[in-house]
Amino acid sequence: MARNDHLLSVGNEALAPTSEAMSALTTQIDQLTEVADARSTARLATLKTRMENFTASVTFVGQVKAGKSSIVNILAGRPGLLPSDVNPWTSVVTTLNINTRMPGEYRSKFTFFEQEEWDNLMVGGGRLGELANRAGADDEMEDIRRQIAQMKAKSEERLGKHFDLILGQSHQYDYFDEELIQRYVCLGDEDDPDINPKTGRFADVTKAAELYMDIPQYPIALKLCDTPGVNDTFMVREQITLRSLRGSEVCVVVLAASQALTTMDMALMRIIAQFENRQIVLFVNRIDELTDPVKQVPEIRDRIQDTLKQNGIDTSTSVVFGSALWAEAALTGNPDILTDDSRQALNTFYLAAGFGDQAASLDKIWALSGLPDLLLAMNERIAQGAGTRLLDRVRHRARNIASQIRATSVAKSLSGGGGVVRDLDGVSPEDAIATVAAEYDKKAAALTTSLRDKVLERLASAEANFVKRATDSLIAHLEQNGEQGTWQYDPAGLRTLQKAAYFSFARAMRKEAGALYSAAAADVEALYQKLLGNHLGEFSIEAPIVPRVPPPLGIGRTIALDLQSTWWRRWWQRRKGFEAYAADYTRLIASEANSITKDLEETQIAAVLENVRAVLSDFMREQQETLLSISQSAEKAPGTSPDLMAGLEPKKSRDEILGDILKDLSNEAA
Repeated sequence: MARNDHLLSVGNEALAPTSEAMSALTTQIDQLTEVADARSTARLATLKTRMENFTASVTFVGQVKAGKSSIVNILAGRPGLLPSDVNPWTSVVTTLNINTRMPGEYRSKFTFFEQEEWDNLMVGGGRLGELANRAGADDEMEDIRRQIAQMKAKSEERLGKHFDLILGQSHQYDYFDEELIQRYVCLGDEDDPDINPKTGRFADVTKAAELYMDIPQYPIALKLCDTPGVNDTFMVREQITLRSLRGSEVCVVVLAASQALTTMDMALMRIIAQFENRQIVLFVNRIDELTDPVKQVPEIRDRIQDTLKQNGIDTSTSVVFGSALWAEAALTGNPDILTDDSRQALNTFYLAAGFGDQAASLDKIWALSGLPDLLLAMNERIAQGAGTRLLDRVRHRARNIASQIRATSVAKSLSGGGGVVRDLDGVSPEDAIATVAAEYDKKAAALTTSLRDKVLERLASAEANFVKRATDSLIAHLEQNGEQGTWQYDPAGLRTLQKAAYFSFARAMRKEAGALYSAAAADVEALYQKLLGNHLGEFSIEAPIVPRVPPPLGIGRTIALDLQSTWWRRWWQRRKGFEAYAADYTRLIASEANSITKDLEETQIAAVLENVRAVLSDFMREQQETLLSISQSAEKAPGTSPDLMAGLEPKKSRDEILGDILKDLSNEAA
């Protein structure tokens, strides 16, 4: 760690309420465990483990040379850990697992592409080749094949006989350092004499890198994911980056102050436009390189907000300005790394911040670097998002488990059947319970099928509308201009329609799944009442929490219509006649539009619907186990049931203890 790693604690106050709530909830779970039977004890232990394993994921994306890796290095307290110079550059998605449980003895793991993934790149040119083929860009496909052949030859030269053996494998080490990391994640410049010859040896075939470290200054576990961007040569890693973003609580978009959003890659803009506003933080790095930062920062902020507005992104999105170089100087305690221009910019900011009458200090340099504001913004989003969702779900489960413990305790006290109601309309408890479980399994299947059919129908309608508008526009262009010039239709309208369809699906899912879950909980609670009647006293079973619908990041994936290049001019020149233009282009845009729908369906909609069924299934299975246990307890002779509180000698009765815990859990949820 760096000399002044205590600075990493600044900004953690946003997580204090979450940490305190988790601690209090852990205490309540321990109290429940003291009065629980074996089955409930196991369930409570699972809840504790879920809290202990809570990890917030933050993914960094941005422009080339904006300083993503430098920011990640600072947050890890290890300046220089990940390569951040122009050469060598990061080419692999790298995840820093901070304060997470070690998966084994190793501290670093580097995973290589599977043979199938490598073959897809070598034979088909990866995603870029897929798009070129679909667009009929034959000349571009030849260029892609040439570049791939060169890359393959270089990889085989570096790896020799090991080349074919490592695909689909991983390398693990009980350490990591800068040289080891560069060997796997950097694509260096072979003509640069200052580059270590081992640099980038495995980079072409490395799919992902993972490092494990402990940083006590952070009160929770974090995953910091450093991406190479979504516009690498063959778009091989676009899907990997999208996959990382799908599981992220926060997306930090790193920009260079000199470029801001004016030259941001459109692929990046398309992806962040799909996120919820609260999940995005824009960090404008390298303000130390501005000639007049005090004046220029407000101007850059205005330009950023204009660009966000033009791309349909909420202009209230957090924008933080800073300098990784200033942060490194503060963290390492070495201001000598600052250039004269950087030092001058810092002095200007120092005066503007009102520190002119105060002696220079590393704490103030750290504050001006923007890193505390970035940490605060990240932590606020983690606390309000994943932290709150975890607490809600664990409290909810704990309340239901407490109710189950109470019902089980009542059943044991009534064993022998003397006080059991068992008003089940003449059927056995086992049959009654099984009937309710089977009924809701069918209802969940019908609901998810209906939701899927509706969203796919709406997505198909969005495709058809877009294709028609694009074709009409093409014909109008041809009628006005003939076969002169080039024409292309912006796919932004398609994405707007698809996004609307997806959000309509999300609203319908929350409403209909919520209603189904509530009905299931009511029917389950009725079974408890039929089995135990008034003996239960104040008693309730809460409906499961409806799963969260993640942002539709698949909408942001690159399609052929996004590529602004010579492709379209050549495509245009190869066709003659209005009919050929219209027919061929209609086929192309229909295929491209459908590729987004297919990605949405396979990677997001299917997962959401599977989760809807899984949540209800888990709920019903747990309740079914408890109800069957109650039924079996009622069949036993009096006096055969062990006292759950034996040996504890509580000052309060079991019901009083459970009532107090339930009250605490309910008050905290409110």
